[in-house]
Amino acid sequence: MPPKLPSHLYPGSGQRLFAWNGVAFLIPKSWELARAELFRGVSRIVLEDDANPRLELDWFSTTNDVSRDKVQKRCQKQARALTTAAEKVLEIDGLGNEWTAHEYRMQEAGVLVIGYCMPSPEGRPFAFFRLHFPAGHTESPGVTFRTIAQSFSWWKTGLAPWAFYDVAFWLSRDFHLASTALQAGRKMLAFEWRWRRLFIWHFSLADYILRTQTAAEWCRDFLNSCKFLPVPRWSVDDQGKLVYQRRRLYRLGHFEEIGRVCFQYQAVCRHLPEQNQIVLWVIHYRRQTDLQRLTEAFPEHDPTLPQKN
Repeated sequence: MPPKLPSHLYPGSGQRLFAWNGVAFLIPKSWELARAELFRGVSRIVLEDDANPRLELDWFSTTNDVSRDKVQKRCQKQARALTTAAEKVLEIDGLGNEWTAHEYRMQEAGVLVIGYCMPSPEGRPFAFFRLHFPAGHTESPGVTFRTIAQSFSWWKTGLAPWAFYDVAFWLSRDFHLASTALQAGRKMLAFEWRWRRLFIWHFSLADYILRTQTAAEWCRDFLNSCKFLPVPRWSVDDQGKLVYQRRRLYRLGHFEEIGRVCFQYQAVCRHLPEQNQIVLWVIHYRRQTDLQRLTEAFPEHDPTLPQKN
């Protein structure tokens, strides 16, 4: 079974959990993921509400010592123009020693919060936040940032949570995010581990999909239409499980398989009635022991992560 979340990550009233690529924290329930990027080891996400970007976060892990004085001087240098333009600058207190944050109250333009936390020997990443509170906002900038900072958690190894939109699952940190395709009604994340590949889909409107066929039958048809998985032809066996045979064209292997030295596939799908979702995991792997890294996180054992109140 995946581990339980720390108690400080359970959402209160008006909050939701956001977890992505090894970090997790609480945010206002109206904020949603707008963009996610990964470039040269630096992860970046942007959250927005119905009208505006609300949070920008960049983070990375490092084994090198990072000088707090150097970071503060660089941030002060970059914030000099903000300080000049701001009507008032307030330090946000009540944070741990590893955190530094300030409110910049701009004339007729709302409030900008800039904050960061220092990396730690235990593996906490360096994280740089920018929170936007447009004119007429109802949230308290200080309270919102304190909630984020006090709930901020990270996973360097082991099973880590992922939670965004209506998606929630656990996955080993051995699997590194390779790409995403986040569309309305269909969210896909692709991961890699030592040339193995893992694809995780979450499909919405399961009640509509399941009117005429089972989850396995629908996933069979979906996978057989996937152009980036050309080798297996999927079917459903007598036990309702997804199985495959190699297409004749690729009896001796596909270039993707040969390059990765991975010639086997396994698919697992689940219907999650409470979320009205169908979840589909497909792993492209090398040997049977590779599946041991996923057995604890497969959807059938996956508890629902807290999302919204």
